[in-house]
Amino acid sequence: MTNRKKSLGIHILMSAAAVAIAFPVLWMFIMSVKPADELYRFPPTIWPDKWEFGNYTKAFFEAGIDNGLINSLILAAGTLALSVTLSFPAAYALAKYEFKGKTILLLAILATQLIPGMAAIVPLFDILQRMHLVNTYSGLILIYTARTLPLNIWILKGFFQSIPNELIESSMVDGSSKIASLYRVALPLALPGIGAAAMFTFMQTWIDFILPLTMLFNEDKFPFSVMLYKFVGDPIMGTNYGVLFAAAALGTIPTLLIFALLQRFFVQGLTAGGVKG
Repeated sequence: MTNRKKSLGIHILMSAAAVAIAFPVLWMFIMSVKPADELYRFPPTIWPDKWEFGNYTKAFFEAGIDNGLINSLILAAGTLALSVTLSFPAAYALAKYEFKGKTILLLAILATQLIPGMAAIVPLFDILQRMHLVNTYSGLILIYTARTLPLNIWILKGFFQSIPNELIESSMVDGSSKIASLYRVALPLALPGIGAAAMFTFMQTWIDFILPLTMLFNEDKFPFSVMLYKFVGDPIMGTNYGVLFAAAALGTIPTLLIFALLQRFFVQGLTAGGVKG
């Protein structure tokens, strides 16, 4: 088989895999613009006979998904700011300085990712209760920060290791302090790593369902993911699948935009964090 045929076969397989992966998302958008009678038609239509965008206005203005999106944005933005800010100096120290117990510390940071999230819910709830942070955004942001911090440290550590020490030393010879060199030299060069960490943090926080369902009690504080769950099986109105799909589509748009903007950094960050020792 020639190289051209091999390349064509690989492209066909990759295209088929991409379509299979994207199909649920595409189907969600198609279902969100179908009229109610067409949603239950059998056999189902692949393309809507009539486009019904009223589901989006109902989801946004009547079902209150706008409040859920704002709550999710608050949680994601707060976690992103705290997690990236804390992981930045920690990753720099682990990448550029040698100290006793460094390897053990790195392995311990990585080992925290092995703890199943469900196993930690009860202890985390007890901790937040003692801190009077149950049913607050602050409590959830602290948990999300603890969850995303280890991988962010590993991602940024890989980027800092790729920065030549000579650049930082030259800055210090010119009179900059260690902290000034960190922010004037290392920070601009590590922006792709910060973008990757920001991407990872945003997606982990945005899609989470179990923690806000467990830690938040007031419905006006529910993020987008929990509000979707509340749309299912309404005791009075039943499940309005058109509005449900429209709400899910609205909640998907921010992650698609963030991924489109930062996906290059995300791939670079995972690769750098994986190959640097």
